[in-house]
Amino acid sequence: MRALLLLLCVSNVFAEEKDPKVIIVGAGPSGIAAASKLLQNGITDVTILEAEGRIGGRVNSTIFGDYWIDLGGQWVHGECNNVAHDLAAPLGLLSKAMGPGRPEEEPVNHRYYSSEGEVIMKELGVEFFTYVDESAHGSAENLKSGSYGERLDNRLNEYYNNHTDKITPDMRNGLAHAVKLGLMALQGATDLNDVSFKMIQEDGGSSGFSVVNWKDRAYATILEILMKKIPNPEEELPIMNKTSLNKKVIKIEYNGDGPIKVTTSDGSEYTADHVISTTSLGVLKADHEKIFKPVLPEKNKNSIESFGFGHNAKILLYYDEPWWDTTESFMNLLIWREADRKEIENDPEKSWMLGVAYSLPVEYKPKLLFLWMSGPYCEQMEKIPDELFKNQTLGLIERFFGKSYNLTQPKDIIRTRWNTNENFRGTYSYPSLASVANNASREQLGTPVMRNDKPVIQFAGEATEPHDYGTVHGAIVSGWREADRLINFYKKKN
Repeated sequence: MRALLLLLCVSNVFAEEKDPKVIIVGAGPSGIAAASKLLQNGITDVTILEAEGRIGGRVNSTIFGDYWIDLGGQWVHGECNNVAHDLAAPLGLLSKAMGPGRPEEEPVNHRYYSSEGEVIMKELGVEFFTYVDESAHGSAENLKSGSYGERLDNRLNEYYNNHTDKITPDMRNGLAHAVKLGLMALQGATDLNDVSFKMIQEDGGSSGFSVVNWKDRAYATILEILMKKIPNPEEELPIMNKTSLNKKVIKIEYNGDGPIKVTTSDGSEYTADHVISTTSLGVLKADHEKIFKPVLPEKNKNSIESFGFGHNAKILLYYDEPWWDTTESFMNLLIWREADRKEIENDPEKSWMLGVAYSLPVEYKPKLLFLWMSGPYCEQMEKIPDELFKNQTLGLIERFFGKSYNLTQPKDIIRTRWNTNENFRGTYSYPSLASVANNASREQLGTPVMRNDKPVIQFAGEATEPHDYGTVHGAIVSGWREADRLINFYKKKN
């Protein structure tokens, strides 16, 4: 009721003319953030068209075993200059600990398991991980290609040459492969050789602890906060009532001076004065010329085509009887011996396993084991039939951990499918070498298409944020930014 009164009050801003009609494409964090801010500032004729049968976009929280889990965005990355942290932390919803009664920022034990099931790098494990982590810093001046991949290769070769007595030639390729998969996860990239090292130095991001968790909740909690359902359900905004699910937008026509026409795959048609597109960069890269009529201006088009969109995946296993130490925070890297790697790399049904970078426990959810994947292997994994996939996953765990642990059988296994889902076509954006070569910018990607000084087509989503790309909080900020653009436009008119 109080939320309704608020909307009635602020709607006076537009009393002198018809309430502008806004269509938001996508009900992810950016779309819901935009709708929330619009509704709270008197723009109430808002329709959200969502291609999936759920809200959330790349935030996808679901029940698995006894827990809420995240198949998409999982951690709040950073504590400073992070709107997700600012919204949730005062409500007591976030933690830096592994579980209740555990110390915050507990040291992570890094271990390296070979494909022969042996624990390797016992003496150098922590030192090596720290050395690799520092590869993200430094100058790009001496890089021929300018890529993060080249920077990492130079650092790794230097380390190997200084430790020839402890790192055998057979281990080198396996270590480099695992490290690159892990860093590809951080950057959202498909290939580190396509990531601009200069750009990741300049882009910054939120500081502070980088893996803040949601305790026994999941990241979809942020959607409820944005919609005002948390902390007071009586103040919930009517965003769900304004959202239509299973409405995939296939065409946005903005010719002439008339209303914008939006068409969905089921043949439904809508009109609007403004469209805010929160479509993933992966979809824009594949389909922007089909969706927008006329085609987008060159600066938008150049940025869409130049920035990279990565491929990552998760595999989660639920155990009634966990076989690992549930009191420990760890990261177990999977290191393939050269002969083992060659054995499966050309087998289309098995090669996906080369994309598994490491295993982790899940905070506050001690019965879960999390496998992280990166690169082109993710799409291969998603295409494997369910039963074969589960058997191969169990075989992978047996291969790497069977000699060190008394393994138990998982009750269930779940995997993500972001890369083969045509509504996403990947996970999150990264600064590619092409974006540097083509002078593309995220500001250009987020530049609205104007008509008579009026923003008609606007762009939001993580890929449009200069410093917080690849994050949920970046998506939220982008949605607020585009809502503010409309709010300020009509304030000036009135």
